[in-house]
Amino acid sequence: MIESIGNIDDLKKKEIAESIVETFNEKYPDIEGEAYYGYPIYIDEITESKICVDLAIVSKIGVYIFNILTEAVTDYTEMQDSIYVKVENKFRKQPFLMHKRKLIFDITIITYSKEILQREDENYIAFSNEDVIDIIEKNKDDLYDDQKYKNILSGLQEAYGINPRKEREGVTEGTKAYLINKMNDLVEKYDTKQMEAILSDTKGIQRIRGMAGSGKTIVLARKAVELHMAHRDWIIVVTYSTRALKHQLVNLISKFYAAKNEGAKYDPKKIKIMQAWGAATSPGVYYEICISHGVNPLNFSQAKLKFNKNVVFSKACYEAIQEIKDFHKMYDCILIDEAQDFDKNFMNLCLNVLGPDKRLVYAYDELQKLNEETMPAPKEIFGQDISNDTPLTVCYRNQSKTIVTAHAIGMGLYRKNEGLIQIPSSIDVWQTIGYKTDKDIVEGGMVELYRTKETSPELLNYDKDDIIDFYKYNNSNEVSEALLRMIKENMENDQLLPSDIMIIDMDTIGTSENKNKLDYYLYNNAEYRKLSIHLAGTISPEDFFRKDSIVYSTIFRAKGNEAFMVYIINAQRSAESLTPRSDRNALFTAITRSKGWVRVLGYGDEMQLLCDEFSEIKKNNFKLYFEHYPTKEEQKQLILNNKDLDKSSMSSLNNTRALIMKLKADGKVTDVQLIKELFGISTKDEIMKMLEDEEDYDAF
Repeated sequence: MIESIGNIDDLKKKEIAESIVETFNEKYPDIEGEAYYGYPIYIDEITESKICVDLAIVSKIGVYIFNILTEAVTDYTEMQDSIYVKVENKFRKQPFLMHKRKLIFDITIITYSKEILQREDENYIAFSNEDVIDIIEKNKDDLYDDQKYKNILSGLQEAYGINPRKEREGVTEGTKAYLINKMNDLVEKYDTKQMEAILSDTKGIQRIRGMAGSGKTIVLARKAVELHMAHRDWIIVVTYSTRALKHQLVNLISKFYAAKNEGAKYDPKKIKIMQAWGAATSPGVYYEICISHGVNPLNFSQAKLKFNKNVVFSKACYEAIQEIKDFHKMYDCILIDEAQDFDKNFMNLCLNVLGPDKRLVYAYDELQKLNEETMPAPKEIFGQDISNDTPLTVCYRNQSKTIVTAHAIGMGLYRKNEGLIQIPSSIDVWQTIGYKTDKDIVEGGMVELYRTKETSPELLNYDKDDIIDFYKYNNSNEVSEALLRMIKENMENDQLLPSDIMIIDMDTIGTSENKNKLDYYLYNNAEYRKLSIHLAGTISPEDFFRKDSIVYSTIFRAKGNEAFMVYIINAQRSAESLTPRSDRNALFTAITRSKGWVRVLGYGDEMQLLCDEFSEIKKNNFKLYFEHYPTKEEQKQLILNNKDLDKSSMSSLNNTRALIMKLKADGKVTDVQLIKELFGISTKDEIMKMLEDEEDYDAF
């Protein structure tokens, strides 16, 4: 049975294409395949005219390309030839589809016409679905094996090269670099849900959702290119929140466009990649909309001063909506990446400048916050229903053990005494993000959730047990020593590149000080001096990965980025904090930045708690096991019992901590003096008594 993907604007052609697919499935119900409507699209280099395949069927018995005519033409053979040359040239550029100078399969071009045209023996023309089947029967191949079929699909999808491939010459078998090379040798293909998201009609609002690593950014970048190929006069905007994403989006769109257009560069006036906010020196969506409608845009400082709120961008967007009385169309389509970083005000500001067709596509991480849906329902955001909803259930970034660990730790599923901290508000979300269960999830019942190779393909093919591991040390100095030692081993023995490695510091407030301490330790130990570690965003907001240096980042800057080896330090801050849900969500996000290995490092008793939880995850064979799945009432109680400290109190605490760090940096006070002042304690004995009382309370 072949699956259908894509859309044809011409309703007559669409009806014919759908009937051809239906007839194919009736004739060959057991044959695997995919049918693409209105895809692929090519541009003639000389005339700049669009050449569109009306229907492409890739099946295990052959590849069939259809040109559908709904009115008479003088020479259909010229159209056939033009399409054949374009399609064949694209296939021939994929080395895995060639043997010597020939393709490893045949392409059959079929013209389908409602009008009777003169037949020519060497060309295939059909006037009915029965004619189509006759042509297929005469030209079908022996059954393709799985690998050949997937490779042909990859060629049609132009999927090879989705993942960046770094040169790793002279690597030793068995090293991590060798495994990465082997993974890079795999021929990528989009799954059916990804292609559906890429090719679906954009008229109206489209939602693309999936867990981290399901390919949303890649899908969005590819969709922008396909829209540009289909509508050369459109102005298409791709926008985002995290500035570090710009480099990735520019690279992806440049690569996808060049692959379809003989290495040409896309027109930045037609595909505009810009941050959501923007400024006079750096165009952004909000800034451009305000200027275009005669409203003074606010920068961050102005907005913060005016609204005195944490959600200043949302307030700025809301104010713009209120001030602009008559919106006019500015763009033909807006694609929003990492949409969970925005609320309805920015989304509706975008919707207002898209004209009557309202072509808005937003993609977001499903379940980025483990206690709630990542985003409200579309009707809550826009006040209307959406046209397309595409969940991406396969995770290509993280290894299965990594995903399960991230979810278990994020929820606090295996905490020994206190139990769960949070749980998704909807049972349905587990299936949406690719988990399986042998029986229906029933509140109050026993539930066991697991992942399969279908939703978590093991691309690294790594059979050892250290994909992810947790390490507890006595103090921060031991963490620094262990971190540098492990990285040195990565560089020398595992043959990893600096840009393969990411360090994420869970201590957001103390990141700069922690980085300085690490630098001091690095430069004062001769064996580590060759290592180069830079703080993300030092040169510019987009500064993240560098060729010859390892990135050191907060979780906020790390969002949207990924690396083969991820080190998470100061993880103990996420174990038993004053903001348990936020900090557990942050640790979950940090773990899912890895497309290879994860090392979670911390110190003290709180780190031991995380290590104990990880031991339970391993005992449960990396499954999410609920002896008693919380009922709705119990879930409400979880929220009440594990509330984050309010933002005002946390802000005061953070300000106090910043002041303490400044005083310590100046060398004016000692830790003991600070403790005495903060807690009204006069002697060291009172400090010891306070600590003993805390230990007794923990034991109780």
